[in-house]
Amino acid sequence: MNDFSVADHFRDYFEIIPAKNSKSLEQIFQIRYDVFCREFGYETEQSCHGGMERDDYDDVALHCLIVHRATGVGAGCIRMITATDEPSFLLPMESFCGESLTDPVLHPMCLPRLDVAEGSRFVVHTKFRRRVGENESPFGIVLGKKDSREEQRSFPLLSLALFYAGTALMTILQRQHIFAMLEPRLARRAVILGIPFVQAGQIVDYHGPRAAHYVSVEKILDNIQGDMQNLYQFVYDSLVKV
Repeated sequence: MNDFSVADHFRDYFEIIPAKNSKSLEQIFQIRYDVFCREFGYETEQSCHGGMERDDYDDVALHCLIVHRATGVGAGCIRMITATDEPSFLLPMESFCGESLTDPVLHPMCLPRLDVAEGSRFVVHTKFRRRVGENESPFGIVLGKKDSREEQRSFPLLSLALFYAGTALMTILQRQHIFAMLEPRLARRAVILGIPFVQAGQIVDYHGPRAAHYVSVEKILDNIQGDMQNLYQFVYDSLVKV
C-alpha cells in the first residue's frame, strides 16, 4: 500500500495561483463578496459593485488564489500588503485599528519598514467549509460525485495552504515580519496548524472581535514538520514559478 501523502492529496484537487490577471482577481473578489458580504454581512451588497468585494489596497497587494481543479471554482484566497518607506502609507491595521497596536516591540512601525507586510482578506469559500457529505454548494455548484468524500478530506487543508501561501509570498519577497488582524478563533486555529502567531494588540470590534497578531517567516518555516514540508513546497513552487 502506498504511503498517504497530504501534499499529493491536496495537489490532486487544488491548484495554487498567484493572481496577476483580471480573470483570477475577479475570482478572488467574487469569493470575498460571497463570504464577506452575503454570508457574514461584513460589507453591504450595495457597496460591492458587480458582485465583487474590493478596496484600494487590492491595487498594491500580492494576491493568491486556490482553485478547485475539477470545477475551476475559487476555493480560497489571501492577500499580502507590503509596507513601504513612504511616510504617508499605512497598512490597513494601522489605518483602521491603529490605537489597538499597543505592543512596544511587535508593532509595524517598530520593525524595518521594508521587511513588514500585513496578511488580510484570508478566506475559504463557504462551499468548501460545508459538512462532509454535502456535495451541493449553497449556490448550486456540484463539487463532485464519485470522489466527493475523498475530495472533502482535503478541505481542512485549505486554511493551512493559505497560511503557507502568505509565507511563501513573503519568502519570495525576502520579507520577514507578518502581521494580521485575526479573530480569536482563527488565531487559535493558526497556532494549532503550526503557524505560531502571538497577539500584538488589544481586541477591537473590527467586523467582530479581532486583534493584531504577529509571526515571523522564520518561525513558520521552522515549525513545518513532516509531510507538511511537502505541502509548503508545493505552495511555494506554485507561486515562485510564475
